[in-house]
Amino acid sequence: MRGSSFALRAATASAVVMLVLSLLGSGWGWLRAEAALRQQLDLAIAAEADGFLREYEEFGLRGLALAVEAYTRRRGPLFVALLGPDGRPIAGRIPEALPALRGFANLPGTGERPSLRVLGGNLPGGATLLVAADLTPVDRAASALAWTPPIAGGVAAVLALLLGFIAAGRMEQRLASARTAALGVMEGDLTRRLPLSGRGDEFDRLTTTFNALLGRIEALMQAQRQVTDDIAHDLRSPLSRLRQLLEGALASPRDAARDAEVMERALAELDSVLASFAALLRIARAESGVLREGFSPVDLSTLLTECAEVMEAVAEEAGHSLTREIAPGVSMAGDAGLLRQAVVNLIENAITHGGPRITLRLRPGPVIELEDDGPGIPEAEREAVTRRFHRLDRSRSTPGTGLGLALVAAAAKAHGGTLRLETGAGGKGLRAVLDLRPGN
Repeated sequence: MRGSSFALRAATASAVVMLVLSLLGSGWGWLRAEAALRQQLDLAIAAEADGFLREYEEFGLRGLALAVEAYTRRRGPLFVALLGPDGRPIAGRIPEALPALRGFANLPGTGERPSLRVLGGNLPGGATLLVAADLTPVDRAASALAWTPPIAGGVAAVLALLLGFIAAGRMEQRLASARTAALGVMEGDLTRRLPLSGRGDEFDRLTTTFNALLGRIEALMQAQRQVTDDIAHDLRSPLSRLRQLLEGALASPRDAARDAEVMERALAELDSVLASFAALLRIARAESGVLREGFSPVDLSTLLTECAEVMEAVAEEAGHSLTREIAPGVSMAGDAGLLRQAVVNLIENAITHGGPRITLRLRPGPVIELEDDGPGIPEAEREAVTRRFHRLDRSRSTPGTGLGLALVAAAAKAHGGTLRLETGAGGKGLRAVLDLRPGN
Protein backbone atom coordinates (compact mmCIF):
# COMPACT_ATOMS: atom_id res chain seq x y z
CA MET A 1 0.00 0.00 0.00
CA ARG A 2 1.67 3.18 -1.21
CA GLY A 3 1.98 6.31 0.88
CA SER A 4 -0.26 7.10 3.78
CA SER A 5 -3.81 5.79 3.82
CA PHE A 6 -6.62 7.78 5.41
CA ALA A 7 -8.52 4.60 6.28
CA LEU A 8 -5.44 3.11 7.95
CA ARG A 9 -4.75 6.32 9.86
CA ALA A 10 -8.36 6.45 11.01
CA ALA A 11 -8.26 2.81 12.10
CA THR A 12 -5.00 3.34 14.01
CA ALA A 13 -6.37 6.43 15.73
CA SER A 14 -9.52 4.50 16.63
CA ALA A 15 -7.46 1.66 18.06
CA VAL A 16 -5.38 4.04 20.19
CA VAL A 17 -8.50 5.80 21.44
CA MET A 18 -10.09 2.44 22.30
CA LEU A 19 -7.04 1.35 24.27
CA VAL A 20 -6.80 4.62 26.19
CA LEU A 21 -10.52 4.63 26.96
CA SER A 22 -10.39 0.99 28.00
CA LEU A 23 -7.52 1.70 30.42
CA LEU A 24 -9.35 4.67 31.88
CA GLY A 25 -12.52 2.60 32.06
CA SER A 26 -10.57 -0.19 33.72
CA GLY A 27 -9.42 2.08 36.56
CA TRP A 28 -12.82 3.62 37.00
CA GLY A 29 -14.52 0.21 36.82
CA TRP A 30 -12.14 -1.25 39.38
CA LEU A 31 -12.84 1.57 41.83
CA ARG A 32 -16.60 1.37 41.31
CA ALA A 33 -16.66 -2.43 41.53
CA GLU A 34 -14.56 -2.50 44.68
CA ALA A 35 -16.72 0.18 46.31
CA ALA A 36 -19.93 -1.66 45.41
CA LEU A 37 -18.66 -5.04 46.61
CA ARG A 38 -17.36 -3.57 49.87
CA GLN A 39 -20.68 -1.85 50.43
CA GLN A 40 -22.49 -5.16 50.02
CA LEU A 41 -19.98 -6.79 52.32
CA ASP A 42 -20.54 -4.08 54.97
CA LEU A 43 -24.28 -4.67 54.76
CA ALA A 44 -23.78 -8.42 55.28
CA ILE A 45 -21.46 -7.83 58.25
CA ALA A 46 -23.85 -5.29 59.81
CA ALA A 47 -26.82 -7.64 59.37
CA GLU A 48 -24.96 -10.49 61.07
CA ALA A 49 -23.87 -8.20 63.91
CA ASP A 50 -27.46 -7.07 64.45
CA GLY A 51 -28.51 -10.70 64.80
CA PHE A 52 -25.94 -11.31 67.51
CA LEU A 53 -26.93 -8.10 69.32
CA ARG A 54 -30.55 -9.32 69.47
CA GLU A 55 -29.27 -12.56 71.02
CA TYR A 56 -27.42 -10.48 73.59
CA GLU A 57 -30.47 -8.35 74.39
CA GLU A 58 -32.64 -11.44 74.86
CA PHE A 59 -30.30 -13.92 76.55
CA GLY A 60 -27.48 -11.80 77.87
CA LEU A 61 -23.75 -12.33 77.58
CA ARG A 62 -23.93 -16.11 78.12
CA GLY A 63 -26.61 -16.48 75.43
CA LEU A 64 -24.48 -14.37 73.08
CA ALA A 65 -21.45 -16.58 73.76
CA LEU A 66 -23.46 -19.70 72.97
CA ALA A 67 -24.75 -18.13 69.73
CA VAL A 68 -21.21 -17.19 68.68
CA GLU A 69 -19.96 -20.72 69.39
CA ALA A 70 -22.85 -22.22 67.43
CA TYR A 71 -22.10 -19.94 64.44
CA THR A 72 -18.42 -20.85 64.61
CA ARG A 73 -19.17 -24.57 64.58
CA ARG A 74 -21.35 -24.08 61.49
CA ARG A 75 -18.34 -22.42 59.82
CA GLY A 76 -20.30 -19.49 58.44
CA PRO A 77 -18.78 -17.17 55.86
CA LEU A 78 -17.80 -14.58 58.49
CA PHE A 79 -15.40 -14.54 61.40
CA VAL A 80 -17.16 -13.86 64.74
CA ALA A 81 -15.52 -13.46 68.14
CA LEU A 82 -16.61 -12.35 71.61
CA LEU A 83 -13.81 -10.76 73.65
CA GLY A 84 -13.80 -10.18 77.38
CA PRO A 85 -12.98 -6.88 79.05
CA ASP A 86 -9.32 -7.93 79.12
CA GLY A 87 -9.31 -8.59 75.37
CA ARG A 88 -9.12 -12.38 75.74
CA PRO A 89 -11.49 -14.48 73.56
CA ILE A 90 -14.63 -15.74 75.27
CA ALA A 91 -16.15 -17.43 72.21
CA GLY A 92 -15.79 -17.65 68.44
CA ARG A 93 -12.80 -17.56 66.16
CA ILE A 94 -10.56 -14.96 64.59
CA PRO A 95 -7.51 -15.85 62.45
CA GLU A 96 -5.34 -14.22 65.08
CA ALA A 97 -5.70 -11.94 68.08
CA LEU A 98 -7.34 -8.66 67.17
CA PRO A 99 -7.53 -5.48 69.15
CA ALA A 100 -10.85 -4.31 70.52
CA LEU A 101 -12.42 -2.17 67.79
CA ARG A 102 -15.42 0.02 67.52
CA GLY A 103 -17.10 0.55 64.15
CA PHE A 104 -15.79 -0.59 60.76
CA ALA A 105 -12.08 -0.92 60.07
CA ASN A 106 -9.81 -2.48 57.45
CA LEU A 107 -7.00 -4.64 58.75
CA PRO A 108 -4.19 -5.41 56.29
CA GLY A 109 -3.21 -9.03 55.86
CA THR A 110 -0.18 -10.67 57.42
CA GLY A 111 1.58 -13.91 56.67
CA GLU A 112 -1.02 -15.92 58.63
CA ARG A 113 -4.10 -13.72 58.23
CA PRO A 114 -5.79 -12.33 55.10
CA SER A 115 -6.99 -8.75 54.81
CA LEU A 116 -10.12 -8.29 56.89
CA ARG A 117 -13.09 -5.97 57.05
CA VAL A 118 -14.00 -5.81 60.73
CA LEU A 119 -16.99 -4.38 62.59
CA GLY A 120 -16.51 -4.00 66.32
CA GLY A 121 -19.02 -3.08 69.02
CA ASN A 122 -18.61 -2.62 72.79
CA LEU A 123 -21.15 -4.33 75.05
CA PRO A 124 -22.15 -3.33 78.59
CA GLY A 125 -19.65 -4.74 81.09
CA GLY A 126 -16.65 -4.13 78.77
CA ALA A 127 -17.08 -7.12 76.42
CA THR A 128 -16.49 -6.62 72.67
CA LEU A 129 -18.25 -8.28 69.72
CA LEU A 130 -16.19 -8.55 66.52
CA VAL A 131 -17.63 -9.55 63.12
CA ALA A 132 -15.10 -9.75 60.27
CA ALA A 133 -15.00 -10.83 56.61
CA ASP A 134 -12.15 -11.87 54.33
CA LEU A 135 -11.50 -9.17 51.69
CA THR A 136 -9.65 -11.51 49.32
CA PRO A 137 -12.77 -12.57 47.31
CA VAL A 138 -13.81 -8.91 47.01
CA ASP A 139 -10.41 -7.86 45.68
CA ARG A 140 -10.34 -10.82 43.31
CA ALA A 141 -13.82 -10.02 41.90
CA ALA A 142 -12.95 -6.34 41.52
CA SER A 143 -9.74 -7.21 39.68
CA ALA A 144 -11.61 -9.57 37.38
CA LEU A 145 -14.11 -6.84 36.54
CA ALA A 146 -11.32 -4.30 36.07
CA TRP A 147 -9.54 -6.44 33.49
CA THR A 148 -12.64 -6.83 31.32
CA PRO A 149 -12.49 -3.35 29.65
CA PRO A 150 -8.77 -3.60 28.68
CA ILE A 151 -9.25 -7.06 27.20
CA ALA A 152 -12.33 -5.93 25.28
CA GLY A 153 -10.52 -2.73 24.22
CA GLY A 154 -7.49 -4.68 23.02
CA VAL A 155 -9.64 -7.04 20.97
CA ALA A 156 -11.55 -4.08 19.53
CA ALA A 157 -8.28 -2.30 18.71
CA VAL A 158 -6.94 -5.34 16.86
CA LEU A 159 -10.21 -5.66 14.95
CA ALA A 160 -10.12 -1.94 14.15
CA LEU A 161 -6.61 -2.24 12.74
CA LEU A 162 -7.57 -5.31 10.74
CA LEU A 163 -10.66 -3.63 9.33
CA GLY A 164 -8.57 -0.52 8.67
CA PHE A 165 -6.13 -2.52 6.55
CA ILE A 166 -9.01 -4.11 4.63
CA ALA A 167 -10.81 -0.76 4.14
CA ALA A 168 -7.55 0.93 3.13
CA GLY A 169 -6.90 -1.76 0.52
CA ARG A 170 -10.37 -1.46 -0.99
CA MET A 171 -10.25 2.32 -0.91
CA GLU A 172 -6.85 2.23 -2.60
CA GLN A 173 -8.27 0.04 -5.37
CA ARG A 174 -11.21 2.37 -5.97
CA LEU A 175 -9.10 5.51 -5.83
CA ALA A 176 -6.50 3.99 -8.16
CA SER A 177 -9.11 3.49 -10.89
CA ALA A 178 -10.45 6.99 -10.26
CA ARG A 179 -6.92 8.40 -10.42
CA THR A 180 -6.32 6.65 -13.74
CA ALA A 181 -9.50 8.15 -15.18
CA ALA A 182 -8.64 11.60 -13.81
CA LEU A 183 -5.16 11.44 -15.37
CA GLY A 184 -6.77 10.56 -18.69
CA VAL A 185 -8.99 13.63 -18.43
CA MET A 186 -5.97 15.79 -17.55
CA GLU A 187 -4.21 14.50 -20.66
CA GLY A 188 -7.09 15.70 -22.82
CA ASP A 189 -9.45 12.73 -23.04
CA LEU A 190 -12.66 14.43 -21.88
CA THR A 191 -14.73 11.33 -22.61
CA ARG A 192 -13.20 9.48 -19.65
CA ARG A 193 -15.41 8.94 -16.62
CA LEU A 194 -14.72 7.70 -13.10
CA PRO A 195 -15.84 4.08 -12.58
CA LEU A 196 -18.83 3.18 -10.39
CA SER A 197 -18.83 0.18 -8.06
CA GLY A 198 -22.59 -0.31 -8.31
CA ARG A 199 -23.03 -0.35 -4.53
CA GLY A 200 -24.76 3.02 -4.41
CA ASP A 201 -22.66 4.16 -1.45
CA GLU A 202 -21.15 7.58 -0.70
CA PHE A 203 -18.27 6.98 -3.13
CA ASP A 204 -20.69 6.12 -5.93
CA ARG A 205 -22.74 9.25 -5.23
CA LEU A 206 -19.59 11.38 -5.21
CA THR A 207 -18.38 9.65 -8.39
CA THR A 208 -21.74 10.36 -10.08
CA THR A 209 -21.37 14.04 -9.19
CA PHE A 210 -17.83 14.16 -10.56
CA ASN A 211 -18.93 12.38 -13.75
CA ALA A 212 -21.70 14.95 -14.19
CA LEU A 213 -19.08 17.66 -13.68
CA LEU A 214 -16.82 16.06 -16.29
CA GLY A 215 -19.76 15.82 -18.67
CA ARG A 216 -20.47 19.51 -18.16
CA ILE A 217 -16.81 20.37 -18.76
CA GLU A 218 -16.81 18.26 -21.94
CA ALA A 219 -19.94 20.03 -23.17
CA LEU A 220 -18.44 23.44 -22.41
CA MET A 221 -15.20 22.57 -24.17
CA GLN A 222 -17.10 21.34 -27.21
CA ALA A 223 -19.18 24.52 -27.18
CA GLN A 224 -16.01 26.58 -26.92
CA ARG A 225 -14.47 24.76 -29.87
CA GLN A 226 -17.70 25.22 -31.80
CA VAL A 227 -17.77 28.94 -30.98
CA THR A 228 -14.14 29.27 -32.03
CA ASP A 229 -14.87 27.53 -35.32
CA ASP A 230 -17.98 29.65 -35.84
CA ILE A 231 -16.12 32.87 -35.13
CA ALA A 232 -13.34 31.88 -37.53
CA HIS A 233 -15.88 31.00 -40.20
CA ASP A 234 -18.37 33.85 -39.81
CA LEU A 235 -15.91 36.68 -39.18
CA ARG A 236 -13.53 35.61 -41.91
CA SER A 237 -15.91 36.79 -44.65
CA PRO A 238 -16.34 40.42 -43.49
CA LEU A 239 -12.64 40.70 -42.67
CA SER A 240 -11.73 39.28 -46.09
CA ARG A 241 -14.09 41.73 -47.79
CA LEU A 242 -12.55 44.55 -45.78
CA ARG A 243 -9.04 43.50 -46.84
CA GLN A 244 -10.01 43.23 -50.50
CA LEU A 245 -11.71 46.62 -50.31
CA LEU A 246 -8.62 48.28 -48.83
CA GLU A 247 -6.24 46.53 -51.22
CA GLY A 248 -8.36 47.67 -54.15
CA ALA A 249 -8.37 51.21 -52.84
CA LEU A 250 -4.57 51.20 -52.43
CA ALA A 251 -4.04 49.88 -55.94
CA SER A 252 -6.24 52.58 -57.50
CA PRO A 253 -5.28 56.23 -58.08
CA ARG A 254 -6.28 58.55 -55.28
CA ASP A 255 -9.72 60.04 -55.66
CA ALA A 256 -11.27 61.88 -52.73
CA ALA A 257 -14.87 60.90 -53.47
CA ARG A 258 -14.05 57.26 -54.14
CA ASP A 259 -11.74 57.08 -51.11
CA ALA A 260 -14.52 58.45 -48.90
CA GLU A 261 -16.89 55.79 -50.26
CA VAL A 262 -14.32 53.06 -49.57
CA MET A 263 -13.79 54.33 -46.04
CA GLU A 264 -17.55 54.31 -45.39
CA ARG A 265 -17.83 50.74 -46.64
CA ALA A 266 -14.82 49.74 -44.50
CA LEU A 267 -16.40 51.34 -41.45
CA ALA A 268 -19.63 49.43 -42.13
CA GLU A 269 -17.73 46.14 -42.29
CA LEU A 270 -15.89 47.00 -39.06
CA ASP A 271 -19.16 47.94 -37.37
CA SER A 272 -20.53 44.52 -38.33
CA VAL A 273 -17.50 42.78 -36.81
CA LEU A 274 -17.66 44.92 -33.66
CA ALA A 275 -21.38 44.22 -33.34
CA SER A 276 -20.65 40.49 -33.46
CA PHE A 277 -18.02 40.77 -30.76
CA ALA A 278 -20.31 42.92 -28.59
CA ALA A 279 -23.07 40.33 -28.94
CA LEU A 280 -20.65 37.56 -28.00
CA LEU A 281 -19.59 39.48 -24.90
CA ARG A 282 -23.23 40.00 -23.85
CA ILE A 283 -23.95 36.31 -24.36
CA ALA A 284 -20.86 35.34 -22.31
CA ARG A 285 -21.88 37.67 -19.47
CA ALA A 286 -25.41 36.30 -19.49
CA GLU A 287 -24.26 32.68 -19.45
CA SER A 288 -21.64 33.28 -16.72
CA GLY A 289 -24.28 34.10 -14.10
CA VAL A 290 -22.52 37.26 -12.88
CA LEU A 291 -25.55 39.37 -13.83
CA ARG A 292 -27.64 37.68 -11.13
CA GLU A 293 -25.76 39.64 -8.47
CA GLY A 294 -27.10 42.92 -9.88
CA PHE A 295 -30.74 41.85 -10.37
CA SER A 296 -33.31 44.46 -9.38
CA PRO A 297 -37.11 44.80 -9.78
CA VAL A 298 -38.08 45.27 -13.44
CA ASP A 299 -41.52 46.46 -14.62
CA LEU A 300 -41.89 44.18 -17.65
CA SER A 301 -45.18 45.77 -18.73
CA THR A 302 -43.52 49.16 -19.06
CA LEU A 303 -40.34 47.71 -20.59
CA LEU A 304 -42.20 45.82 -23.34
CA THR A 305 -44.43 48.81 -24.05
CA GLU A 306 -41.36 51.00 -24.59
CA CYS A 307 -39.73 48.35 -26.84
CA ALA A 308 -42.91 48.06 -28.93
CA GLU A 309 -43.21 51.83 -29.31
CA VAL A 310 -39.62 52.09 -30.55
CA MET A 311 -39.82 49.08 -32.90
CA GLU A 312 -43.23 49.89 -34.40
CA ALA A 313 -41.69 52.48 -36.69
CA VAL A 314 -38.90 50.10 -37.69
CA ALA A 315 -41.41 47.35 -38.48
CA GLU A 316 -43.64 49.71 -40.44
CA GLU A 317 -40.69 50.92 -42.51
CA ALA A 318 -39.86 47.29 -43.36
CA GLY A 319 -43.46 46.58 -44.38
CA HIS A 320 -44.59 44.85 -41.19
CA SER A 321 -47.22 45.62 -38.61
CA LEU A 322 -46.39 45.22 -34.93
CA THR A 323 -49.29 44.80 -32.51
CA ARG A 324 -49.03 44.34 -28.78
CA GLU A 325 -51.03 42.51 -26.12
CA ILE A 326 -49.28 43.45 -22.88
CA ALA A 327 -50.78 42.58 -19.51
CA PRO A 328 -50.41 45.44 -17.02
CA GLY A 329 -48.55 45.28 -13.72
CA VAL A 330 -46.23 42.37 -14.58
CA SER A 331 -42.82 42.63 -12.93
CA MET A 332 -39.88 40.45 -11.89
CA ALA A 333 -36.33 40.64 -10.57
CA GLY A 334 -33.80 40.77 -13.38
CA ASP A 335 -31.46 42.78 -15.57
CA ALA A 336 -33.50 45.38 -17.42
CA GLY A 337 -30.87 45.98 -20.12
CA LEU A 338 -30.52 42.29 -20.95
CA LEU A 339 -34.29 41.75 -21.03
CA ARG A 340 -34.74 44.79 -23.29
CA GLN A 341 -32.06 43.49 -25.66
CA ALA A 342 -33.72 40.05 -25.74
CA VAL A 343 -37.12 41.53 -26.65
CA VAL A 344 -35.61 43.79 -29.32
CA ASN A 345 -33.74 40.81 -30.80
CA LEU A 346 -36.97 38.81 -31.03
CA ILE A 347 -38.72 41.68 -32.80
CA GLU A 348 -35.77 42.30 -35.18
CA ASN A 349 -35.60 38.56 -35.97
CA ALA A 350 -39.32 38.58 -36.85
CA ILE A 351 -38.95 41.72 -38.99
CA THR A 352 -35.99 40.22 -40.89
CA HIS A 353 -37.22 36.64 -41.33
CA GLY A 354 -40.93 36.61 -40.44
CA GLY A 355 -44.22 37.51 -42.07
CA PRO A 356 -45.98 40.87 -42.32
CA ARG A 357 -47.97 40.53 -39.08
CA ILE A 358 -46.05 40.47 -35.80
CA THR A 359 -47.63 40.25 -32.34
CA LEU A 360 -45.86 40.94 -29.04
CA ARG A 361 -47.54 39.51 -25.94
CA LEU A 362 -46.85 39.60 -22.20
CA ARG A 363 -48.76 37.28 -19.90
CA PRO A 364 -48.47 37.00 -16.10
CA GLY A 365 -45.91 34.49 -15.02
CA PRO A 366 -44.14 36.24 -16.62
CA VAL A 367 -44.22 34.83 -20.16
CA ILE A 368 -43.18 36.88 -23.21
CA GLU A 369 -44.36 35.75 -26.66
CA LEU A 370 -43.54 37.06 -30.11
CA GLU A 371 -45.52 35.55 -33.00
CA ASP A 372 -45.37 36.17 -36.75
CA ASP A 373 -47.08 34.61 -39.77
CA GLY A 374 -43.92 34.04 -41.80
CA PRO A 375 -42.37 30.81 -43.06
CA GLY A 376 -41.30 29.77 -39.56
CA ILE A 377 -38.40 27.48 -38.68
CA PRO A 378 -38.38 23.73 -39.35
CA GLU A 379 -38.74 21.78 -36.12
CA ALA A 380 -35.42 19.99 -36.69
CA GLU A 381 -33.63 23.37 -36.84
CA ARG A 382 -35.25 25.06 -33.82
CA GLU A 383 -32.68 24.02 -31.29
CA ALA A 384 -29.77 24.76 -33.60
CA VAL A 385 -30.83 28.36 -34.32
CA THR A 386 -30.34 29.27 -30.64
CA ARG A 387 -26.63 28.46 -30.96
CA ARG A 388 -24.09 31.13 -31.82
CA PHE A 389 -23.66 31.97 -35.53
CA HIS A 390 -26.14 29.33 -36.71
CA ARG A 391 -28.25 30.56 -39.61
CA LEU A 392 -30.76 28.85 -41.86
CA ASP A 393 -29.74 28.41 -45.48
CA ARG A 394 -32.50 30.73 -46.69
CA SER A 395 -31.31 33.47 -44.26
CA ARG A 396 -27.67 33.60 -45.27
CA SER A 397 -28.38 36.27 -47.87
CA THR A 398 -30.04 38.54 -45.30
CA PRO A 399 -28.14 40.84 -42.92
CA GLY A 400 -27.28 39.46 -39.50
CA THR A 401 -24.69 37.59 -37.49
CA GLY A 402 -26.65 34.60 -36.25
CA LEU A 403 -26.35 35.78 -32.64
CA GLY A 404 -29.82 37.26 -32.06
CA LEU A 405 -31.63 34.14 -30.81
CA ALA A 406 -28.48 32.94 -29.05
CA LEU A 407 -28.57 36.12 -26.95
CA VAL A 408 -32.28 35.61 -26.22
CA ALA A 409 -31.61 32.03 -25.06
CA ALA A 410 -28.74 33.23 -22.87
CA ALA A 411 -30.93 35.95 -21.35
CA ALA A 412 -33.63 33.39 -20.56
CA LYS A 413 -31.10 31.11 -18.90
CA ALA A 414 -29.62 34.00 -16.89
CA HIS A 415 -33.11 34.70 -15.48
CA GLY A 416 -33.85 31.05 -14.74
CA GLY A 417 -36.16 30.68 -17.72
CA THR A 418 -36.23 29.05 -21.15
CA LEU A 419 -36.69 29.99 -24.79
CA ARG A 420 -39.06 27.80 -26.78
CA LEU A 421 -39.67 28.06 -30.52
CA GLU A 422 -43.09 26.78 -31.58
CA THR A 423 -45.33 26.78 -34.61
CA GLY A 424 -47.59 29.82 -34.72
CA ALA A 425 -51.38 29.96 -34.72
CA GLY A 426 -53.07 28.20 -37.60
CA GLY A 427 -50.08 25.90 -38.10
CA LYS A 428 -47.89 28.53 -39.77
CA GLY A 429 -45.37 31.10 -38.75
CA LEU A 430 -43.24 31.07 -35.62
CA ARG A 431 -44.01 31.71 -31.98
CA ALA A 432 -41.00 32.49 -29.75
CA VAL A 433 -41.87 31.93 -26.09
CA LEU A 434 -39.59 33.50 -23.48
CA ASP A 435 -40.80 31.71 -20.34
CA LEU A 436 -39.44 33.54 -17.27
CA ARG A 437 -41.53 31.81 -14.62
CA PRO A 438 -39.51 30.84 -11.49
CA GLY A 439 -38.32 27.25 -11.57
CA ASN A 440 -39.31 26.83 -15.20
